[in-house]
This record gives sequence, C-alpha cells and structure tokens, in this order.
Amino acid sequence: MEVRATGWSLAIGTAMVVIISRFTLAKPEPMELLEACAKVSVVFFLWCNLYFGIKQSQRNAGMRERLGEAQTPDQNRTECISRFTVRTGQRIQVVPAEDVRWISAAGDYAELHTKSAIHLLRDTMNALGQKLDPAEFARIHRSKIINLARILEVRSIENREYIVTLSDGSQHRSSRTYADKIERWLHPGRPQN
Repeated sequence: MEVRATGWSLAIGTAMVVIISRFTLAKPEPMELLEACAKVSVVFFLWCNLYFGIKQSQRNAGMRERLGEAQTPDQNRTECISRFTVRTGQRIQVVPAEDVRWISAAGDYAELHTKSAIHLLRDTMNALGQKLDPAEFARIHRSKIINLARILEVRSIENREYIVTLSDGSQHRSSRTYADKIERWLHPGRPQN
C-alpha cells in the first residue's frame, strides 16, 4: 500500500511542480524546484496513503461482512441452557429445562413454573429468551415464555393474537409482537412473510 502511495505521490508531485514552474514568470533555481517537488510529493504521499488506507479498510470490512453472512446460524448461536439453578434458602436446586412448563416475568426476576412448584430465578425475560433453545421455548408475550412441547391447543383470537393452552391446563394469551413465533410453530414448513 505504501509503495503505491509513494509512486503516485512522486508522479503527481513532480508533474504539479513542473506544470506550475512553466507558468510562473520567475524561473526557479534547480534547488528550489527540487525542494518544491519534494514538498508537494510529501503532501501527495500523505494524501495517497490515507486514500489507499481507507480503501483497504473498506475492502476488509466487506470481506468480514461476506464471511459473517457465510456462517451458518449454528456457528453464530451460543450454547443454550439445559438446566436452571435455583436458590432456596441454603439449598441450590437444579431444575431441568424440559421440566419447565412456562416462565412468567416478576420484575427483574422470572418465575419458573414446573409440575410441582414455582421457582424464583434472578434473571430477566430478555436474558432468558437469549439463553433458551428456540426449538423448545418461545416467547409469546413480553411477560411469558412457554415450553413448546407442553402446548395442547392454540386458539386464534382477534388481531393475530392467540390463547395457548398448555398440558397443565393453564392458558396464556400471546401478543401480536410474538405472533410469528406461534405461527412458525403451527406451520413449520410454510415460508414467513
């Protein structure tokens, strides 16, 4: 890159000094001409170096972008959690993710609803949504995440909203914001708009 910048700057700098010296009334001394040529060449060298540096940076960014697009979703995805650790007094209890039927928001906490208990977990819904396997869990409302394996029935109501009934008999209303997740689960082969 610097070789190209040096070549261009010497060529342009020399040409500029020669052209300008031809149109001036006073004829410069050869030493002054050489000094002017060097100064103009340095300015053009810096400019060319900056220009080629920007172009190289743009090419590198484009290459990184193309490489990022070429990666499969599995390469980008972080590992999903398979269990939760819940503190109950002095005990730490392990709750397997498949035992969770649904999760509801409780401020900065989340309630894990299992067959036998409700566990309080210090985690937000957004954080849990990132950690849980999207093939097993889906967020259907800003305050609800459900285990897809526990769905018994989905009933459509107005405006792309649904009532989801789980195997424990609980019913959960989805919001339009998350309707595409339920529709994708209902029709796995259908392309989404």
